Amino acid sequence: MQASFSFLVKAFSFFQRIARKTTKHIGLPFVYGGVLLLAVFYFTGLTDYNWLTLLPVLCILAGIVGYVRGEKRKSAY
Repeated sequence: MQASFSFLVKAFSFFQRIARKTTKHIGLPFVYGGVLLLAVFYFTGLTDYNWLTLLPVLCILAGIVGYVRGEKRKSAY
């Protein structure tokens, strides 16, 4: 039990370190990736599945939030 808990703590801290380093660069690449996923799903005919069309939308929204957050942190206001 203790070993599995320590593994979860180590995994959480690892993902937390990666998240801190990549939050500055998450904005526009996520938007571009979401738009690319939408295009791929459309051209392959995979638009009948809600979970597949929700994934690009979530990527685009995360990219918008990341971009706006990054721009607000750059500004002095």
